[in-house]
Amino acid sequence: MIQRTDLHIHTSEPVNTVKKDPDGLFRINTPVQEYKARAVVLALGRAGTPRKLGVKGEELPHIYYRLIEADHYTNKNILIVGGGDSAVEAAMGLAHQAGNRVTLSYRKGEFSRLKDRNTKRIEEHMRTGKLTVLFNSIPAEFREGSVSLDVAGEIIELPNDFVWIFAGGTPPSDFLKAAGVAFGSTSSTGSEPPPTDRRPDTPAPAQMDHAQQT
Repeated sequence: MIQRTDLHIHTSEPVNTVKKDPDGLFRINTPVQEYKARAVVLALGRAGTPRKLGVKGEELPHIYYRLIEADHYTNKNILIVGGGDSAVEAAMGLAHQAGNRVTLSYRKGEFSRLKDRNTKRIEEHMRTGKLTVLFNSIPAEFREGSVSLDVAGEIIELPNDFVWIFAGGTPPSDFLKAAGVAFGSTSSTGSEPPPTDRRPDTPAPAQMDHAQQT
């Protein structure tokens, strides 16, 4: 398809700004160069920028924020951080891979916003010992080969090979507003759409000529 459509893909080149000129063309600025286009598609997704915890060692290369293929990881010590559907589904998916020892760390005392199906499945996984859930816990430090958790005020250390953090995301509100995209929630109240760990507000594409967000 790439060859047939003459599609040019530039990886590792984030877009800094998108602005519309008086002549109707868009200027797209990246750290590499500036592009011009008659139309722009903003395929940013709903998750936004992953929210980081600010924990020491979070910059290490074995810390991730999205799980692509659970079956690529076997015989590993794994920590999942979070208590939403994404975190629980990742934990259960990794727990089903051969030899994995999966721990899920959640800062609250119980799950409260899961889909019914995930609630039943995670309870079954906990009951059968397929994975361990540590409620009232937060990461204290990430290191190569281990992680420290604060569990109800007590610091424990676990062996660790990989960490996935599902702490939600911050919607790209500033970027979209600079590009001329208006948010539906601002039309009547003028308030900023808040950061969310589920779905950021959906911009109103009709208010940005010839641009579309998907």
